[in-house]
Amino acid sequence: MKKKILIVDDEKNIRISLERCLVSENYEVECACDGNEALTKLRSKNYDLILMDIQMPKKTGLQVLQQIREEGISTRAIMMTAYGTVNIAVDSMKLGAVDFISKPFTVKKVKAIVMDVINKQTNVFRIDKSIDEYIKAARDAIIKKDLEQARILLKEGLVEDTSSPEIQNLLGVIEEKSNNKQLAQKYYRAALSLDATYTPADNNLKRTVMYSAMTNSIDLG
Repeated sequence: MKKKILIVDDEKNIRISLERCLVSENYEVECACDGNEALTKLRSKNYDLILMDIQMPKKTGLQVLQQIREEGISTRAIMMTAYGTVNIAVDSMKLGAVDFISKPFTVKKVKAIVMDVINKQTNVFRIDKSIDEYIKAARDAIIKKDLEQARILLKEGLVEDTSSPEIQNLLGVIEEKSNNKQLAQKYYRAALSLDATYTPADNNLKRTVMYSAMTNSIDLG
């Protein structure tokens, strides 16, 4: 059975481009031109994945994401964001988005991210793991320097619990170890916005602000 994907973007050219890209990969694709239309579709039909722009008129992607979570719609979401809005993309992951794509993007990148998320829907890690097990397994993967495996585990865990400061902190650790200091700090701040007393994120944020490179003292929590 074909996987069903909903594309939500107010720009017609982007909708057409993404639809052609994903139909060519044998996905069943529908489009919505704004958040209200997306909500109507999501309430009446089950989709395997939402590919949604963050900045839209009437209702933003974040507002749509928050509303569907409140209504118990658990469809996975990949958010699309323009340059300069990485902090908003981090906020979307706090609301349960499993990934985000920066605009402008290539067809190749879209196909790869969508395929990764679709494939992970049947990933064995989701079958019997609690949120604590996701976090422990991700820490172990980071220690073993398997950052990609850690990222997969954390995104799976994020689907189960969007309010975990531990997940945001470890996502920051992965970005820091990948030399993405600015994005790492966004995740550390996201963790503290969820729990202002979460010491590991506070330690990591202060360290990255004060020192240029001290990854040996990263706090995994």
